[in-house]
Amino acid sequence: MAYKILCPSIMCADFGSFRSEIADMDAAGIDQYHMDIMDGEFVPNFALSWADFAAVRKMTSKPLDAHLMVKVPSIHLPYAFKNGADIIYVHYESGNSAKYLQEIKLNGRKAGLAINPGTRIEEVQNLFPLIDTLLVMRVNPGFAGQSAVPEVEKKLAFLADMPNRKFSIRLDGCVSPDVISKWSARGIEEFVCGTASEMFGKKRGLRTYKEIVEKLR
Repeated sequence: MAYKILCPSIMCADFGSFRSEIADMDAAGIDQYHMDIMDGEFVPNFALSWADFAAVRKMTSKPLDAHLMVKVPSIHLPYAFKNGADIIYVHYESGNSAKYLQEIKLNGRKAGLAINPGTRIEEVQNLFPLIDTLLVMRVNPGFAGQSAVPEVEKKLAFLADMPNRKFSIRLDGCVSPDVISKWSARGIEEFVCGTASEMFGKKRGLRTYKEIVEKLR
């Protein structure tokens, strides 16, 4: 079974207690933070700003990823570089993916490609040599708390069985404890943890972050 890389989605955190949330998750042993940057155009929502990103960067030494759910990644990449993003995901559906992935690499960051549920693996396979991680959306991006798109399961099975894979796979969207258990057993390594994973049940008094992380491990 692969080691599980647990990446809390900061979009789901309690913004009223940001500093203590980050400190508690750090102490609980999470691996990375997943930072959703949304522009209201590529997805019908606004989420984290680059000011939020910069603030979190000052609060933790853990790796931060920037998930660019944006129509024009070229506008946002300089901010990702400036604010210390360790991994940067661009969506295939935004276009010009090869160009952006190469730019990310040239700036010394890990390059990630994100794909929506409706995007077929055949469309993106030529980009695999350029990436460090493939982020597979189990929901249509933009909002927390959605149900998974069933057709994504076949895509994940294909990726999990891919021989000589050189990149890691990250799941995002409706990632429950059962999903983590199932796909980590198949060799998928990374999981974005939001409301479905119970990561943010703490604010409802269900568990501490330490208890949640131990359960997910």
